[in-house]
Amino acid sequence: MRAGAGRRAPARAFVVVLALVSSCGAAPVSPDAPVPRADPAWGVVDSTCAPDRLAARVPGVDVAVVEAHWDRLEPTPGVTDAGYAAALRETVGRCAAAGVRVVLGSGLQYPPDWVRALPGALVLDQAGRSPTTGAVDTVFSAAVAAAADDHLRRLVGAVGVEDLVGVRVGTSTAGELGHPGPEASGAAFDSWWAFGDAPQHGIGLAPGQVPAPLPDWIPGQRTWQGRAVTPDDARAWFAWYSGALVRAVAGRAAALRSAGYGGPVHVPAAGRGVLPRDLDAAVAVVLDTAVRDGALRRGLDYVGDLGTLAATVPGAVVDVTGLDDATAVRARRLDPPQDRCTPGDAEALVSGDAALDDWPNQRVTVAAAARAGLPTAGENPGPPGPTTGGDPDSDSEADQVRYAVDYARGCGLSAFLLAFEDDLYTGRSGITPEDYRAAIGR
Repeated sequence: MRAGAGRRAPARAFVVVLALVSSCGAAPVSPDAPVPRADPAWGVVDSTCAPDRLAARVPGVDVAVVEAHWDRLEPTPGVTDAGYAAALRETVGRCAAAGVRVVLGSGLQYPPDWVRALPGALVLDQAGRSPTTGAVDTVFSAAVAAAADDHLRRLVGAVGVEDLVGVRVGTSTAGELGHPGPEASGAAFDSWWAFGDAPQHGIGLAPGQVPAPLPDWIPGQRTWQGRAVTPDDARAWFAWYSGALVRAVAGRAAALRSAGYGGPVHVPAAGRGVLPRDLDAAVAVVLDTAVRDGALRRGLDYVGDLGTLAATVPGAVVDVTGLDDATAVRARRLDPPQDRCTPGDAEALVSGDAALDDWPNQRVTVAAAARAGLPTAGENPGPPGPTTGGDPDSDSEADQVRYAVDYARGCGLSAFLLAFEDDLYTGRSGITPEDYRAAIGR
């Protein structure tokens, strides 16, 4: 779209793309005989909408994720920083004026210091530990949830809705869906983050949430209040624990709607979640176990919960945050390779087949979203390192550009967002706009 074109038209166009592009499994995918389908929308993550970058952008790359910061917008309770609000609106406006559609990062993962002093703000595990990541309880605490909702209304008021084609909402310090990960406690895989007064006893509990079905029971304990804990009890407890995340997102989405925003709500989803077979094994031992990548403790049950997300958050979009992560690299090396989405993935996901263990995170998450009827967007991990989950199998960012674009097409994603804009224009990761142009064929 030409610079200076009207801003409302691209927003509607992007919503149509999200509605019409199907998820993985809707059509055959083969590297030898690709099936014609609409390309994803192309974009970048963490955009500054700087004039020089907009002028140099690759043709067809017309979506930008602009990240807001709660702590900068409202450094003092109830007081909007007018300078920051104006700068954020100007940033979004520059992109929109250039024909670039904006997905706004809500910034909930950056709470101001004063939020940490609110009732129930402290996230607690079963040992009374708090996350070392500085997470606050936006899931269960009524006071924190109310502050988060007020932030979202304040954010929409500052930026306006006419230039937005998406708003990202998560629950973790990474801005993704999930309770704190195992790294947050300093003791890998042993923390369950739902042991404050609000989740356990309903004291100061956020609207829409419900207290724990077995108050004060700790996963792995074989008895509760003098009786044996059954696998059904454990399954119900985990459904409550994982479902609380979706209920929290639904609460934040309702706040956005009340502020006048009616567009897509993007929910960033990391990893693969717990496979049904692994969850069955976990509940059989009353959750006295762990699964790879900490999905159980994070409460990530994409197969079980994305259907609820679809039912409770109109316009939800699942953002796959690790296209071409290390799990995809390992799956690509298998014989036969297991990295690509294929027809029937959504059905195979609940089959219990051991072959699912070889699927990469992206294939599992896209299939789970397809089962729920949700559209998907995605982004590559970014430069391999501790903050992006990098390990010895990770692709360089230059290779991520090529492979992740291919996966976005093959899995029928509605949008691909390159992480990160700075990498394109500063050379810090060895990629250039020409690399992105070559990958998408523009």
